[in-house]
Amino acid sequence: MSVPVSKQELDSLMQPVVDLWNERKTREGSSDAVFGTLRDAILTRTLVPGPQFAEEDLARTFGVSRTPVREAILRLEAERLIERRGGRRLSVARISPTEILEIYDVRVALDGVAAELAARNATPPQIAQLRWLNNQMISFAEAADFARVSSLSLEFHEHIAEAGGNAFLLSQIRVVHDRVRRFERSTLQQPGRLGTASNEHELLLDAIEAGDVARAAEVARGHMLNAKKIRLGMTEVPPPE
Repeated sequence: MSVPVSKQELDSLMQPVVDLWNERKTREGSSDAVFGTLRDAILTRTLVPGPQFAEEDLARTFGVSRTPVREAILRLEAERLIERRGGRRLSVARISPTEILEIYDVRVALDGVAAELAARNATPPQIAQLRWLNNQMISFAEAADFARVSSLSLEFHEHIAEAGGNAFLLSQIRVVHDRVRRFERSTLQQPGRLGTASNEHELLLDAIEAGDVARAAEVARGHMLNAKKIRLGMTEVPPPE
């Protein structure tokens, strides 16, 4: 539920965002810097759905006029990252359970195509890098650093797309991954999933290394369908009307 907050609560909420802002404001124009700061804060869950704020609150936080803030908000609304709550109030947009599962449907399709292309085009150094990333996931899991594990998993899938050599496909996968980063929990935190996912990654890499296009696509789609099944168990989806 979206709720108004006091000025003191808002200042506390925005302090990590100010830290992000201080890193960017000297490198970019005001509008781009505000947009980039807020976008990064939302994608990293530094800002989460719930608290409400206004354009003037953000202008005060960043020490800029309302014009660059307004421009940034329009761009964030277009990306469905911020939504209006009546009047001048704003909040971080929620991702609905239905949207989460729709994202997995898109991932199944895109990852299947990425695997096909990688099986045709991946080089030995690229495959070696992918195996290293998979091993890194296991190492960070042993240290219980699941935030890093989740990040490495997305990086693994982006590297497969990169190995396929289709820049547009890679850009679309990155757009989808930006949505995934907003999920509260990773499927890899579910008991037994990390080991299974790592094995699926190895099977996928074996198919890519062998140049087996059909097998690579099959394993990639199956891997993501398995993740979707686990996500379904983690997500309350309303029944169809």
